[in-house]
Amino acid sequence: MNLFTGLEEIVTENEPLAKYTWFGIGGPAEFFVKPKNEDQLQTVITRCNENNVPWRIIGQGANLLISDKGIKGAVIKLDEQSFGKMEFNNHSVTVRAACPLGAVMRESVKEGMSGLEDLVGIPGTVGGAVKNNAGSKFADIGTITANVRVIDNNGTIYTREKPDLNFEYRKSNIADQIITQVTFELVPDDPNRLLTRMKETFIIKKNSQPLSSRSAGCIFKNPPGEKPAGMLIDRACLKGKQIGGAMVSDRHANFIVNRGGATFDDVRKLIDVIRQTVYDKFGVELELELEIWE
Repeated sequence: MNLFTGLEEIVTENEPLAKYTWFGIGGPAEFFVKPKNEDQLQTVITRCNENNVPWRIIGQGANLLISDKGIKGAVIKLDEQSFGKMEFNNHSVTVRAACPLGAVMRESVKEGMSGLEDLVGIPGTVGGAVKNNAGSKFADIGTITANVRVIDNNGTIYTREKPDLNFEYRKSNIADQIITQVTFELVPDDPNRLLTRMKETFIIKKNSQPLSSRSAGCIFKNPPGEKPAGMLIDRACLKGKQIGGAMVSDRHANFIVNRGGATFDDVRKLIDVIRQTVYDKFGVELELELEIWE
């Protein structure tokens, strides 16, 4: 039996990954798999494990840099139709992992349910956002996460409840599992007031971040006990610094934008320059928030 016998309709070989990332950078995946349900996802993971084929999960590619050389093994992307649904129930909303975070936020505001509106402007899927505890100075998504349905590395499906979940700054203890569904705890509030707050927060971000450019969000985590990473990079006079098609944003220094034709190496070299310059000037080692596949 071939690796994906019986699953041919959901598997593509040598699929270019650049179009699945916000950077627009990335070579082909050896196998690109889009499971339509949890059973198929379970089968894919089991088959890969049995044949020693590495696998990774990709959401909207909002915080991801992929090598131009491509990725060996299977890259799994949950089907948006099957894994993109949401359901409100009293003071909570249950969301499938491939649903865009922005869509859940907008529907929550319409329903008069507070908790997600301060995350406006953060790209990506619900699954990726929860896995990495996405957030801003206004809020972190982990604080409203009630439970998470996951598939572990062995293909076992189960639900992890709040007491078993640990969220820290831009990370969680769900990193080694595939999230298929999340339930958020929300609080009733006036829809008009929520909409106003969401718009105000978005305006602040739009004026300070390159939301319309090809980027991957913040490149570095804010160092604990130090100035924010963007401020350190700015004070190191690196705004506008460019290598190939990759440039430090002149709007927010913790963003690298693809000005056209940027390669994986362009971004990596620029990251190295930023890190070294900030360390030389301030003695601070910047830690990546960006996820890199190579």
